[in-house]
Amino acid sequence: ALQSFIDEENGFIVLFDDVCLSYIGGQVFQDEAILDGGSGVLPYLLPEASLQTVVSEKGNFVANQVEFDDTSTFGAIVEHVAAADDVLVCDDLGDEWADFIGIREDAGFVQVSFYHAKHGPLELSAGSFHIAVSQAIKNLGNMMLPPERMEAKIQGWSTTYNAPNQPTQIEKIIRNNTGDLGASVAQGRNAPDVRRRAIIVTSSLSKQAVEDAFSDIQKGQRPSHSFVQLYWLLQSFFSACTEVGATGSIVCQP
Repeated sequence: ALQSFIDEENGFIVLFDDVCLSYIGGQVFQDEAILDGGSGVLPYLLPEASLQTVVSEKGNFVANQVEFDDTSTFGAIVEHVAAADDVLVCDDLGDEWADFIGIREDAGFVQVSFYHAKHGPLELSAGSFHIAVSQAIKNLGNMMLPPERMEAKIQGWSTTYNAPNQPTQIEKIIRNNTGDLGASVAQGRNAPDVRRRAIIVTSSLSKQAVEDAFSDIQKGQRPSHSFVQLYWLLQSFFSACTEVGATGSIVCQP
């Protein structure tokens, strides 16, 4: 039977004529919040103007390069999105937990951020988010900065960034204002009330476009299937973060 096949594969998202219903991960969900103007999604979409000029995820690389292109998502993270982090390291390639990991102390509170960078055409679709959401969810456990794995991690960060087929002079430790990277990592693990954030940074989404889509729904217009799928994918991401005591958010175009 089709239902048995879908349940067995456990890899389908099924949408219904009623936009409040969906089948995800082997379960049927009902969520009336999609009709409320986006109050459960929009606060987690953080507009970043620098993403409007992004044309690639990582940029181009040459042998003597010392920083990421400012027209790349990587460059936007370094120069804008994570600019306030005391510690920022590039964790891309190899045993990757995130594209960048940031640690920040502000008014006695410690914040650990995992940044997952993506680039794509501007659209209201879940297509460009599946990989980023999967990567973010898979690595939520690593946001605890497990001590048994950190020695190898820190050693790997103490090198330059080697893009595929092109070594560079970009230091993987982008910023270390504390001076003792190991101590900063330990603080990010052990500090009371530490705030952990899983952040997808993408140029492929506009917050205004999402606001407009929710406004149209409230006016009685039926949303596209791609938008409904995007809504449920984002909700699953936010929920997975909440389950492990983290906060999920999307940094996107205004």
